[in-house]
Amino acid sequence: AGRGGANKIMNLFKHKHKQKQKNQDENQEQNNDSTNDSTTSDIKDNSDHDNDVSQEINNKQQEEDARLARVLQEEEDQQMQQQQLQHNARRSWVSSYPGQRRHGQGLMQGFHPTASTTSNVPRCATCYGMVWGLMPLVVALGNVYHPECFKCIGCHDTIQDGESFASMLDTNGKRYPLHRQCYAELYGIKCTVCQKTIDQGAPYLRHPFFDSEYLCSKHSSRNSCRTCTGCYRFEPLAKPFANLDDDDANRCICDSCLRTVIVDNDDAKPLWEKIINFFQQHLKLPIWDGMRDIPVLVVGYNALNQQQQQMHNNAHGGSSQIMTRGLCLSEHMRGGGGLGVGVGLLDWGNDISNYVSSTSSPSSNPNMTVTAILCLTGLPADLTCSILAHEATHAWMKLHPNFNVNKPIPSQVEEGCCQLTAMLFLTDSGDGDGLEECTSTSSSTQGPSDKKLRQYFKFSIETDSNEIYGEGYRKAAKIYAEIGIEALLSHVVNYQAFPNI
Repeated sequence: AGRGGANKIMNLFKHKHKQKQKNQDENQEQNNDSTNDSTTSDIKDNSDHDNDVSQEINNKQQEEDARLARVLQEEEDQQMQQQQLQHNARRSWVSSYPGQRRHGQGLMQGFHPTASTTSNVPRCATCYGMVWGLMPLVVALGNVYHPECFKCIGCHDTIQDGESFASMLDTNGKRYPLHRQCYAELYGIKCTVCQKTIDQGAPYLRHPFFDSEYLCSKHSSRNSCRTCTGCYRFEPLAKPFANLDDDDANRCICDSCLRTVIVDNDDAKPLWEKIINFFQQHLKLPIWDGMRDIPVLVVGYNALNQQQQQMHNNAHGGSSQIMTRGLCLSEHMRGGGGLGVGVGLLDWGNDISNYVSSTSSPSSNPNMTVTAILCLTGLPADLTCSILAHEATHAWMKLHPNFNVNKPIPSQVEEGCCQLTAMLFLTDSGDGDGLEECTSTSSSTQGPSDKKLRQYFKFSIETDSNEIYGEGYRKAAKIYAEIGIEALLSHVVNYQAFPNI
């Protein structure tokens, strides 16, 4: 196209030159007619001279025309090169998610391929066919496609003009386009309960610790789904958790927590022994007389809550975590020698009332007796251990020789110290007295391992926002880091307050 334009310019210059030559000849004839009596030789000399001058002008004009044609051709060649560079730059464009397909025409428009140039023609990334001349094309994901070849790798339907799309990366590093809905089905988050994909931008809830657990808006309201009584993971409709069938609480337990579930008093006895050994050997705390023999009762949900309601000045129930799952029952002697009971009359049936009869356990404090420790049934062993460690701390303080029932310890101080010992037990790796011997180390491909569950129980203590349990634990933990556990607990018993550090 450029060389054709140059030839037209050359023909134009030649036409102008012929017209100029014709005008000069006519002028010459007029000059000859106006000459009076010049000799024949003079006329001939003048004519030759004019011809020479005209030929010289003609040659110079041709040289100038040729030079101008070359300049024009060079400029047009540069424009062609610039267009080719722009086409190549367009081929290197890469879309980002969410992307849009880019449309255009084939590269090198008007170009007629030869055997030496076909290697430079772009090929469709799907069918590997060439994209010629004026053919429509799609430029996306760093590739060129025929419009009919730009298809979703999920449903295999064509992605329409102007439609937003996502992409996936295969193991070889190649990207493939996906409809946004197909991407959500394959890679989007799903409701744990109903397994339906949660639309982008739709509200949902996520488990605070297990980050693969989600609830859609339909199941995020209160009582719309059940949760595991141990780890609070959501129960899927397609694979229900095991029912605990305790009273009317409608509690359930997941497969992971079920591996080490504690259901009766016999299951709890070895765990209590582990707690006593932990206090004595790891925390270096004195074990008061009778503390090792305190009855540990594994009870149902209603029984525990009934007993909790009968306790005076208790803070149980304020925490959303493990504090609603255990109680420490105690009795104290009043000044006149009468018996003051830390809990009301236990009306739970023959089994429990036989355990907490008028028989009292001996202790270093002659005015206090811990009659029993209650723990909720249907919990995994690690969680049960942390509850027993918490309640054992209550018992240790009440049995301390300097404990004064007339000077009650503030709830935040006492519960914070109890949460601290529960955390210490969960954190302890143990060398025979820790969690490794009292829980299973097996894991499940369908749920969290025992180690992951233990991390969640620690997380629950650390992140509890309750003023009594959460803030109390953080204050106790800070002081423990400075003075140790025995100095902390002894100060709390003697002065009913945290020490000033």
